[in-house]
This record gives sequence, C-alpha cells and structure tokens, in this order.
Amino acid sequence: MDSELIKMLSTGIVKVPDHVRRLMEKQGYKIVLNHSAIKPCHWFRKALMEGKTCYKHKFYGIPSWRCLQMTPTASFCNLQCLYCWRLNVSDVPPEDRWKEVPDESDKWDDPEDIAEESIRLHRMMVQGYRGVKVFRREWVYEAEEPKHAAISLTGEPTLYPYIGGLVDAYSKRGMTTFIVTNGTLPERLENIEREPTQLYVTLPAPNEKLYMEITRPLWPDAWSRVNRTLGILQSFSCPTVMRIPLIKGFNMSDEIIKEFSYIVRRSMPTYVEPKAYMWVGYSRRRLRRENMPSHEEVREFARKLADLTGYNIIDEAPESRIVLLSRLEKAIRFY
Repeated sequence: MDSELIKMLSTGIVKVPDHVRRLMEKQGYKIVLNHSAIKPCHWFRKALMEGKTCYKHKFYGIPSWRCLQMTPTASFCNLQCLYCWRLNVSDVPPEDRWKEVPDESDKWDDPEDIAEESIRLHRMMVQGYRGVKVFRREWVYEAEEPKHAAISLTGEPTLYPYIGGLVDAYSKRGMTTFIVTNGTLPERLENIEREPTQLYVTLPAPNEKLYMEITRPLWPDAWSRVNRTLGILQSFSCPTVMRIPLIKGFNMSDEIIKEFSYIVRRSMPTYVEPKAYMWVGYSRRRLRRENMPSHEEVREFARKLADLTGYNIIDEAPESRIVLLSRLEKAIRFY
C-alpha cells in the first residue's frame, strides 16, 4: 500500500492525496482546506469576458458571474461513471490509486470553515480579472461577492457528512445553493439539516443492468439506493431535478426512453433535464467522440419523453445541449 495512503488512513483525516492535489491544481482547481475545492467553470469566464451566460442563468436566473462552483469531496466518489470528466482511480496505475470513499469515522472539515475559505479563494481568483478587458467592469466586482454555490464540480458531495451544514453556511452568507448528487446516499438527503435551493439527482440509466454498466459503482447496492432517493423527491419543499446525461449508443433508444418515463412518472421531479454527454476530460479515455449527441438528438429524446410523461418542454439551451422539461409553465427563477 502507498505510504501516503497509509498515513491518511492512520490519521483518520480526510484529505486529497498529494499526487492528486498536484494534478488538480494543474487543471485549475484551488484546493480548499483538506478535501474541498473550487474551480471557475467555462461559463463563469464567458460571462466576465464576453457577457455570455450558462443555462442555469437562462432557466433559473442564476447569475453565471456570481456563481461559486465547489465540491466538499474533491477526489472522492463511490461511482466510476464512464461519462465523468474527472480522474477516476480506474484511470491511473495501481500504485497511484487512492481510497475513493472515506470511512464514516474519519474527520472532515467544518462546513463553516469550508464556506469561508472557498469564498476567500474565489475572491482572490476573481481579482485576476481586474487587469484585463472584461465585458462589464461591474460584473467583476459583483463576482467577488458570490450569490450562488453550485455544490457539484467533482466527486460526490453527499459523501460529506455535513452537507446540510454546508448548505446552511452558504445560506447564512446570502447565497443560493444547488446540490448535484448521484443519489446513492439517500440517508443523507432524508436527514438533511437544511435543504438546498434546488436538488439535482443524476440518473444515467433507467434499469439496473445499464446503470451498473455506465456508473460502475463501488457499492453493490447503488441501484437500490438511487431508487430510494428518487422515492423521496416529492418530500422536498425545494424544486427537484432529474438530470439525465445522454450518451449516444447507450441510453437514448426508444425502449430506454419508455423506461425513463416510468421513473419520471413515479418520482415526479419538478424538472427533468436531458443533457448531452460532452467528450471532455478523462471521459475521452472511456468513450468516443461519437458518443456525444447533438442538441437536435437531445431535443428529440426530450420530445419523446414529454409525450410519455405529461411533462412539457419549457426551455432549452442549444449551446449546452440541454432541454428543460416540467409540468410547470415556466421555471422558478431565483434572481
């Protein structure tokens, strides 16, 4: 066993391994304390430099230039999804692998400390835009005071045992929060101390066989866990989203759409977001460019799903290859 891993396990402190940390920092991540990270997304930069904003701004009013994209689990996940852009332990030689799921007894950073430090690092990063030509100067100053925390980025955020406390920490600072989860820790969501502003559950397959093929879970009961999460969606007071990553050649057939429709009708999320898999990052080692559907193919999938569920297409963002379905006439906007 790697000496660094032995040290991490013996101390019981959850920490991004040094060799993974170095790699993430090269990729533009800023590590926050021991196991969290931030990284400005493509649309954050587009907003400041060109005035172009992401689908979350179009759909839900989230200002892209005031969005803090973060994760409390920078290198930890219980799935090894084929379509994931992040580095999985399966992508590296055995000697470089790390423990993807920390023990329940391990020590995690305090949510207040994570929120405070992530905002501090975000502000430092934004200051780098002061010396360049930007779309709107006032947006740079607004960006230094983030109004939204996208708790996703990389890893599975609900592995962090204080995820509700993290939501609360950002909320106390006047920020909205979106959690994007794979849904395999329903116990965290059932007992969450504070709900996010919006909850996303990612579902890349509507049956166990395909789910196991696409997500390659480390936990054998992952499929039953996801279904338990889907079963409690209606108990949330915040809007909920079923995110369907579409992978051409895997989960877009008419039969698969029919199976997805059963789950949508059973779980009744506020929204359904079919979104194209994008051939980026480490996913290029596992899939081919041909697995990336066009926006027209995503829209056709959405149209067929709408016909089978009673949901309607209420918006779309071709530049992100995503379509929004809902029983609402229009999406709830938070700003």
